[in-house]
Amino acid sequence: MNRDLAIDATRGLAIWSMISLHFADGTLIASPTHAYPYVDGMSAFVLLSGLVLGLVYRRWIERHSLGYAYRRLTRRLVVLYVCQLTIALVAVAAAVEGHRWLTLLLPIDGWSQGLELAFTMRYLPSGGNILLLYMVLMASAYLLFPVLMRGWWAAVLAASLALYVISLVWSPDWVYLTAYMAGPRIQNWAAWQIMFVPAVVIGWKWRDWNVAERIDRTLPAIVAVAIGVALFLHFTVDTGPWTHIESAVADKLDFRPARAIGAWVAIPAVYGIFRALLRWWHKDWLRPLVMTGTRSLDSYVLQALALVIVPIHIAHRPWGSMTNACVVGVVFGLCWAWSEFRAAYGVDKLHRLPLITAQHVAAQHIAADHRRVEEPIDPPRTRSPDITTVGVP
Repeated sequence: MNRDLAIDATRGLAIWSMISLHFADGTLIASPTHAYPYVDGMSAFVLLSGLVLGLVYRRWIERHSLGYAYRRLTRRLVVLYVCQLTIALVAVAAAVEGHRWLTLLLPIDGWSQGLELAFTMRYLPSGGNILLLYMVLMASAYLLFPVLMRGWWAAVLAASLALYVISLVWSPDWVYLTAYMAGPRIQNWAAWQIMFVPAVVIGWKWRDWNVAERIDRTLPAIVAVAIGVALFLHFTVDTGPWTHIESAVADKLDFRPARAIGAWVAIPAVYGIFRALLRWWHKDWLRPLVMTGTRSLDSYVLQALALVIVPIHIAHRPWGSMTNACVVGVVFGLCWAWSEFRAAYGVDKLHRLPLITAQHVAAQHIAADHRRVEEPIDPPRTRSPDITTVGVP
């Protein structure tokens, strides 16, 4: 099955949105991907992750088995944990070395406490907490797959909507993901699942419902609705007469309705626009977004690490507008370069990187040996007799 490059481009745009927000919030370079009220890269990341999960895992279940899908899902969760642990350990190292102010977290009593917090996923730098929510939502697939296999997708959607409505009026402490920081609550997973679970259903039914083709046919209407919702939110909640209730309708922690509605109309519009552009343009025109989107998890981890490393070793804060723009460009360029590297060398799984590297080095040596064998060897030169010594005994 060929990749849907429009999905990858949309994920790449979400990565750009995250990077520009984390490194240059409030500047001109961040404004284009944050002009839509209450919609950001994190919302798109969660929605598209659910969509791809449903799309890919249904195919695996049909071709192999539910057990095969569960094994792949388990390995994916292990990868997510390792990625989150890597981010946490870098934050701990920065704090231990006296750079705690860059992580925006509480002080720790050395490596012993830092390792405990890192391995329990509670020491998270700013911009490095999405994977914790992602792991919880991914784990829900263990329950979703058997239900979807029975064709009960409508029940899944109804349960997701009901849970979201309940979260708006009642959210006990156990629905919040927390960390060791001044504001310990990170996300309300019961609310955020409204971006993930319905997306899993749509991905699962993607071919049955001809979702991509429907978006193509109705793209003008989708874009018009998205623009209308944006204008409504901007002139009523963001800057209008309802600003006093903004926290009640647009809070990010509890993912209030303004964010959910905005994301569910804006992201399909962006996806549809990318599909149209890819039909009219050469795909390489969108290559930075597409390639970065194909490795969105890698890109997210790289930007989270850069958020800690760059201010320490490259450019100390506070930054001017030019520095902000340069850092955003460099970090996104690094994500793009890493994606191109993995594609060029066929690194489909990161744990295979050492083996692939060794094979590549060995192949280079073998090729060099073959070239040396095939090179023509000059015949040995016969030494001309020295005329001054001819006949001398």
